[in-house]
Amino acid sequence: MRKTLRLLWSIILLLGSVPYLWSSTETTFHNFTGGSDGSDPLADLLYNPTTGIVYGTTRTGGGSANCTKGCGVVFSLLQNGSGYTVLYRFAGGAGDGANPEAGLTIDANGNLYGTTYAGGAHNLGTIFKLTPIGGGQFQESILHSFSGPDGAHPLAKLALGASGILYGTTFGGGAHGLGTVFELFPSGGESVLFSFTAPAGSRPRAGVVFDSAGDLWGTTSLGGAANLGAVFRLTFNGNTWSETFLHSFTGGDGANPYAELTLDAMGDVFGTAKAGGSPACAFTAAGCGVVFEFQPSGTGFTENTIYAFTGGTDGAAPIADVTLALDSAGDQYLYGTASQAGVIGGTCPAAGCGTVFELCGIGSSCQGSVPWTEYTLFDFHGRNGGRTPAAGVLVFPPVGADEDFVRFPPNHGGCTSGCMTAPSSGGTSGNGAVDGFTH
Repeated sequence: MRKTLRLLWSIILLLGSVPYLWSSTETTFHNFTGGSDGSDPLADLLYNPTTGIVYGTTRTGGGSANCTKGCGVVFSLLQNGSGYTVLYRFAGGAGDGANPEAGLTIDANGNLYGTTYAGGAHNLGTIFKLTPIGGGQFQESILHSFSGPDGAHPLAKLALGASGILYGTTFGGGAHGLGTVFELFPSGGESVLFSFTAPAGSRPRAGVVFDSAGDLWGTTSLGGAANLGAVFRLTFNGNTWSETFLHSFTGGDGANPYAELTLDAMGDVFGTAKAGGSPACAFTAAGCGVVFEFQPSGTGFTENTIYAFTGGTDGAAPIADVTLALDSAGDQYLYGTASQAGVIGGTCPAAGCGTVFELCGIGSSCQGSVPWTEYTLFDFHGRNGGRTPAAGVLVFPPVGADEDFVRFPPNHGGCTSGCMTAPSSGGTSGNGAVDGFTH
């Protein structure tokens, strides 16, 4: 019997003795109306295991005359999906941020940190902090407004270092106008660690993540030898950060990565690319996207394509990170979303509404004839079910072959990597939904 696995797309619970898609029952936790409650959630949700509360952002909605469709909100949910509450509504303009497209980061004191794509003193985006003030309320403060040379239009969530320094990327700005990697000190001072240039890599949509050595890893959506994106690493030598571009995507191995990377304890690096892949894709000539892996090899890394999407029932165009979970034997499982394709139904366009997928690793209870075996766990159908997922899933381990049940939230684990998410569109109003699924 496979262990109970809870994926929070909300909540997906898998029970079975063989790895195939079971019928599922869906529960909608919240349909965004596009009004004061927000609309168009794009980012991973943040789960706080201490309180059992989930936090998220929406790009629009919430009101404010400074934004045509609203400047976005920060919201929370209780651990069972109930109790939707708006914690903060962005005002935009020179005094506040607007249109957050990234998820949140939390520190040990329960402070929430995030970025907005627009707003601030120069309308180029901000870094903000939400400080808990009791009674479930938060006080917002702007830590930094981007001005251009120091970066512009951040799209990704922040990484929090052990010393309290925040690290992130901007899609634009910097010395060449093609994006930056930056750091923000607790004192409020911001500095650019690296400015991207077109030949090597440019336009990062994903944030940076730490490895066990304290190096920062990330991707760029463009640049590289074929202008299809690249993987980079920033290493601190005691005084400065130096950047190394480790891989340029060529198409067959993927193209245009949008999501942050996922690292395991052995130094392996996992990620997704929105396009590219081989064999030929039934969905688009540019390729349906891939899940890739970097494995340490001597002094470098070897890149492998774990899975290439076909644009059929398996999905297409993954733009979210993958979540890594381990079973009791240490075998690896990857979970993620594809933003398009899948089974056509409901109110989905011809391209399909997207899928949730599982990749079973070597030695796992559901591995097939290839090292990483892919299974479709859920097909989105639009409207009440949401569509075009833009972010990943939260997995509550354990997974694998065991009869033990786990409670939600579990006492023995949490998010190995990746986080909870809401679809980017769909829902009864067309402005998104937070949904739960039980297998």
